[in-house]
Amino acid sequence: MQKHTKSVTLLVIEDNSGDYLLLDEYLRERFDEVTVTRAITCKEASALLQQQHVFQVVLLDLSLPDKTGEALVKEIMAIAGDTPVIVLTGYADIEFSITSLSFGIADYLLKDDLQADVIYKSIVYAIERKKVLSLLQESEKKYSNLFQLSPQPMWVYQPNTLEILEVNNAAEVVYGYSRDNFLKLHIPDIFLGNEFAKFASANIPNASLENKLDAPVVISHRKKNGEIILVNILTSGIEYNGINCALMVAHDVTEQTLLKRSLEEAYANIVSVEEQERERFAADIHDGVTQNLIALKVYFSFLKKSMEKENNVITENIVDLLEKSIRDCKDIVSNIRPKELIDKGLFAGLTTLVQNVAEASAIHIDTHVDLSLEHYFDFNAQLNIYRIIQECINNLLKHAQATAAVLSITREDTHMKIVFSDNGKGIAEEVLTRQSSFLSMKRRTAVLNGRFQVQNNKNTGAQFTFLFPLKNIPHSSRSF
Repeated sequence: MQKHTKSVTLLVIEDNSGDYLLLDEYLRERFDEVTVTRAITCKEASALLQQQHVFQVVLLDLSLPDKTGEALVKEIMAIAGDTPVIVLTGYADIEFSITSLSFGIADYLLKDDLQADVIYKSIVYAIERKKVLSLLQESEKKYSNLFQLSPQPMWVYQPNTLEILEVNNAAEVVYGYSRDNFLKLHIPDIFLGNEFAKFASANIPNASLENKLDAPVVISHRKKNGEIILVNILTSGIEYNGINCALMVAHDVTEQTLLKRSLEEAYANIVSVEEQERERFAADIHDGVTQNLIALKVYFSFLKKSMEKENNVITENIVDLLEKSIRDCKDIVSNIRPKELIDKGLFAGLTTLVQNVAEASAIHIDTHVDLSLEHYFDFNAQLNIYRIIQECINNLLKHAQATAAVLSITREDTHMKIVFSDNGKGIAEEVLTRQSSFLSMKRRTAVLNGRFQVQNNKNTGAQFTFLFPLKNIPHSSRSF
């Protein structure tokens, strides 16, 4: 087994002693000289980084005693500067881990799949990527060695003709073409179908030689043997042999992307099962308990006539209790199987939901709705959106202690934007940071390929914001 002969200095931010010991064992298995500093809280890690300790890589657990998730990643990234940060995550955090790539993390690793080779590769690649970017910014004179030593495939091409002028060793190994083969190709030749047009429109190479990399774009590439891979593309302007050219770097994200798709499919299946169970439960109540109560009320009305006069108060109480039980059952069925949504669509269902909340709790919910957006979503999507807003309202009733709320549904470019806010006391921090909190909301948002965030303030209340992409062809209201 090959070892990394150079020394490496790491900061490991991990509060679980078992996970830390296993990680330490893997590191010493693959590195000849490794210096590991451990922090178990965000506060402790921040202090170590601010004391100007020299760390080549930071390994960060997503869940610490004093901070978790997005807030944790952003704080560590801000203090770490240009030191690569690799996130350690469990399956429950994988969706956020994928999102955190946009924050600038170098990589994320699943704890359950962690092995010596995996952590070794991630650390070495993170260090090498940092070297590549740093040296590109420092000096164009060092370009050649850097270019060839990079573990990521790289090409230099002429923006006008799209001819490939130079290619590194990693591109030859990954794509299967020799250098001579590559130099006979044009950049679009390694893209699948019309993917180059997508790439060009989203990420135009910068020929002004600014040293800032453009935003990453995920594109399909084709290897020489026909294999399709998904890559994250970065481009930058560069001067090559006195000519203004473009540098393109590709990072293989096939596994991460397929894993994300599998996760989305799993979420869709979970949501489908939840709705099937809701429907079954509603049918059981409607066809069983409710009908039995109605029959009991009828039988009791006959019995009431033959009872003594002095028992009138008792019989009236029993009748009242039966009527209340029947109403409660109907309310439960209506909540589980929203009739207005099924018969008339999303916004009719939401109108009824808001009215029912106002009547039951005296909390006024002000609504601002763009009615034209409803038909961009089929029935299943409308049902998911309804359940998401229903969960927002449940949070309002359970945690907020609010007197008023606002529901806004508007169009923002090619998305439906939903904002639900209240004037309550906000959400308790322990509720907000629990992984199980808003789980149904997270799953349904993922099923709709949407995004959401929570803004929480104990003085001004909580605000949920959602963005859902609109489908190209509006759905007929008769489709469901």
